[in-house]
Amino acid sequence: MFDEEGNGLVKTEDLEKLMSLMGINPTKRELVTMAKEVDKDNKGTLNCDGFLVLMGIYHEKAKNQDEELRAAFKVFDKEHKGYIDWDTLKYVLMNAGEPLNEEEAELMMKEADKDGDGTIDYEGIEGLWKLIRECL
Repeated sequence: MFDEEGNGLVKTEDLEKLMSLMGINPTKRELVTMAKEVDKDNKGTLNCDGFLVLMGIYHEKAKNQDEELRAAFKVFDKEHKGYIDWDTLKYVLMNAGEPLNEEEAELMMKEADKDGDGTIDYEGIEGLWKLIRECL
């Protein structure tokens, strides 16, 4: 299917489709970065070993990002309730990293607060982080 020429190689341009079929959805930027790391000869193809290395890189980065996101969530969930409130998230969005204006922060919070109860659990933050990564 992806080895059209039967030579044991996959084109780097097909990585997005291949990974998507596996339930993995890195951003385009992540794909380009990872492909450059494993396609050392710049031929635009990967053999099986190269693909396995690429998958290892992706999973390691995803694991590290998840650990960092969980640690950040715990910093703001000081009482260990399993959620943070709108005011806390709004403060973070408007003051950390590339600060958002109030309207942008509220749009992001609505995206993260799926049930509309004014609190955001870890899954909401995780979904918000995926959305932000896709926009980068």
